Order: sequence, then C-alpha cells, then structure tokens
Amino acid sequence: MTIAKQKADDLAEVREAQRLIQAEQLAQARAAASMSRLDFAKLALREGWITAAEAKAWVPGNALPQIVTDIIAQHIEGADKQDIAEINALGQLVVNRNDLLLRLLMMSKKVTDVQMDAHFGIAQ
Repeated sequence: MTIAKQKADDLAEVREAQRLIQAEQLAQARAAASMSRLDFAKLALREGWITAAEAKAWVPGNALPQIVTDIIAQHIEGADKQDIAEINALGQLVVNRNDLLLRLLMMSKKVTDVQMDAHFGIAQ
C-alpha cells in the first residue's frame, strides 16, 4: 500500500468516526429535547398544524387537536387502546422531541427532522 493510499484510508476512517460521533450527539440531543404543551400548541398554531380553537382547548387539557385524534385512529388499533392513547396525550404537560405522536405528526405534515430540530432548539 502506498503512503498516499494509507493517508486516504486514514482520512476516511477519521471522517466516518466524526460522522458517527455527530450522529450520536444528535440522537442524544433529540432524546433530551422537550417543550411545554403550551409552547408546542403555539408552535403548532403558528405552523398551521392546528386551529386557534384547537390550541385553546388543548392547552388546558380539555381536548386534543383533530390531527392528533386522526393519527391515533390511523395508527392504533382497538377502541380501548385509542382511548388510552388519547388520555395519555391529554395528560402530557410536555411534548418530547422523540415522542411517537410527534414523529407521526411530522410525517403527516411533511416536517423534516431538521425543521423539527430547529423548533426544539437543536442545531445541526
């Protein structure tokens, strides 16, 4: 193996290691990121994901936005499990970045990871 080839291989290994470290740091940041239901409701309203009436009902925990109930109905089988999912969603005072419902909302609204990370203050 030539010196130039060895240097190229070493550089590729260093770059791959850096990429893996950055990916792990991003995963850790996402796992730790959250915002209050109030802040997320305001964000969802600003982004047009929910209506003002839905936000006003959701913040105090009185009702879920239609998109949330639709996502639960589409992805959770069985009325009992759907009821529990809705109760859990209503009871959550904090929205976590890695929450399954949030990921499904992102898919529904075609929001990218980078866009949602920015909403949660995660720089990339």
